[in-house]
Amino acid sequence: MGVLTLTQLLAEVRFDLRNRPDSTDSGISDTRLTLYLNAAYRHLCHPSVHRHRELLHTYTLPLVSGTNTYTFTPDPASVNIVAVRSVTYIDSPTYVATATKNKLKPVEAQWFDERTLTADSRPNQYMLEGSILEVSPVPGANEDTNLLRVRAIKEPALLAGAVTTEVSGLWDEVLIMGARWRAEMHLGYRDLAEATKLDYGAMLNEYQTFSNLQAEDWDWVPEFRMDPGMEHMT
Repeated sequence: MGVLTLTQLLAEVRFDLRNRPDSTDSGISDTRLTLYLNAAYRHLCHPSVHRHRELLHTYTLPLVSGTNTYTFTPDPASVNIVAVRSVTYIDSPTYVATATKNKLKPVEAQWFDERTLTADSRPNQYMLEGSILEVSPVPGANEDTNLLRVRAIKEPALLAGAVTTEVSGLWDEVLIMGARWRAEMHLGYRDLAEATKLDYGAMLNEYQTFSNLQAEDWDWVPEFRMDPGMEHMT
C-alpha cells in the first residue's frame, strides 16, 4: 500500500539525519536505521495512535460443546493482534450473512470470577487474558461448531527488503519523521529529538484529519488492547 520501499525510506531518513551515503564509515548502519524505522512504523500503526483500515483483521473461531476457554490464535498464526474491535456469535458452522448473530459484551476477569457460569447456551460475554479467550455462557450441543467472529486490529509485519508499508502511502512522510525522532533520541540528540517529536505529533494530527473524511466508523474504539503504543501522541 505504501509508495516508498524500505531502501528508499532508509535513504530519506539518512538524508534527514545528515548522514550521506559517502560517509557510511562514520555514519549510521542500515541495520540501525531499519531498527528506528520499524520502531516508528509499529508506533504509527498502533490503534492508540491511529486506526488504519488496512490493518483491520477478521477471522472465525469454532465453538466446542462444554468448552468456554479458547486459545487466542489468529489465522494466519503469524498475525499479531494488538486490539479487538468486537466478538460476535454466529448461529451457524459457516459464516452466512443471513445467520442469526449476537454481539458479545466485553467483561473483566473479575466478572467471571464472581459467578457460576450458565451451561448449554449461546455466549453473551467474553474476556481476553493474554492469549486466552473466555466466553459465557458455556456453549452446549446446539452451539457446537458454530462460530465466533472476531474483528481485530493487527500489527504490521516489520519492514524488510524491497517491501513497502501495509498502510496508505499518505503515511510514508509521517513514518520518516517518526524514524528521525527515534534516531535522534537514541543517538543522544535530546533537544533535536524533542523538536522532531513535536513535528511528528503535528503531522499525525494533520493526517488523521485527512483520514477522518472517509472513516465513518472512526469512533469505534477497540474493546481490548493487547499492548500499549510506545508513546501516545496528542
